[in-house]
Amino acid sequence: MSNILLVKTRFSTALKSKNKRAQRHDNLPLNKPLFAFAIIMVVFGLVFTYSSSAFDSMHYFKRQLMFDIIGFSLMLFLAKFFTKLHTLKIFNPLYILWFCWGLLVWALFSPEAAHTHRWINLGFFNLQPSEFAKVALIIYLASFFSKRPLKTRTFATYAIPIFYSIVTIALIYAGRDLGIPILLAIVLLAMLVIVEMPFKWIGLIAVSSLPLIALAIFHKAYRLKRMFGFLFGEESYQLQHSFYAIGSGGWFGKGFGASDMKLEYLPAAHTDFIFAIICEEGGLFIALGIIIAFTWLLIIGITRARKAQNIYHTYLISGLTLCLFFQAMINMCVATGMAPTKGLPLPFFSYGGSSVIVTLAMIGILMNLFAVEDNN
Repeated sequence: MSNILLVKTRFSTALKSKNKRAQRHDNLPLNKPLFAFAIIMVVFGLVFTYSSSAFDSMHYFKRQLMFDIIGFSLMLFLAKFFTKLHTLKIFNPLYILWFCWGLLVWALFSPEAAHTHRWINLGFFNLQPSEFAKVALIIYLASFFSKRPLKTRTFATYAIPIFYSIVTIALIYAGRDLGIPILLAIVLLAMLVIVEMPFKWIGLIAVSSLPLIALAIFHKAYRLKRMFGFLFGEESYQLQHSFYAIGSGGWFGKGFGASDMKLEYLPAAHTDFIFAIICEEGGLFIALGIIIAFTWLLIIGITRARKAQNIYHTYLISGLTLCLFFQAMINMCVATGMAPTKGLPLPFFSYGGSSVIVTLAMIGILMNLFAVEDNN
């Protein structure tokens, strides 16, 4: 009888503890620093979306504002409920990744746009599945490794998430997109380091991927031209005008809306090369501010990841933070000639619905994980 009462008491205590944790997770406060960061970056992004558009600036501004509102709504929703969504079977990370695979296949059979198959035309805007797939892959990797203790892992254990990563990257690459596959490959290697995969295996994966990267470059003449141009200092037309824009901005820029290069001189001025226009109009002062902002995000993200009590939170915070930081750095390196030219948007700034919505969603997930860790 006493044993039964003891079991009931323990069960009651565990249930009360669980209910208290649930109540704490129901009233999660917004992480003020990240919320302020998102507002500042979105506002500056809207300003430069309007300013970098040579013609019909208001059209791009209104559409980007609409995407920002959708993204902000999703960010606030995820900031409150992301952790709770994990209790629903339909939000299994693997199911979400499979769903994104379906969207990527759909995009492959959609009408060609800009010589690629990256988008699905939904009427009111073009959905880019690869943006959602990169987040789905990071969530899956974090979930997978958090459920498998380090001591029980073998090479076969690591082979499963690597397989899913390769399939995701291959599907994105099949749509003639090289930027996001390279970004995901970098994030994957970084996450394998974080989950403590032996370095000899990481080195083996990195070396094995080099022939695939070479094949991807040699497969298209324009990619080969870009690579040789980068290696031997032969600037392309786009990169030359990016340099003109950056160099003419000086320390404090020409002023809002005063860019010359956006007047049909610099291709993709409001998308992939918006950083060059930011340098031209805002100067080195604003450009350094953006670099500092993304560096701050990296520092706070990695710091919170290291302090997280939940290993899943550690992995997911690290993956999302590194993805945002690496994407920003690659974009800015491309615009400044420090990396070969490739299409990859600057988070918060480049015009595009899928990009800004997913970026804000990632911030929302980080806000949720920070708040949950603070409550614990």
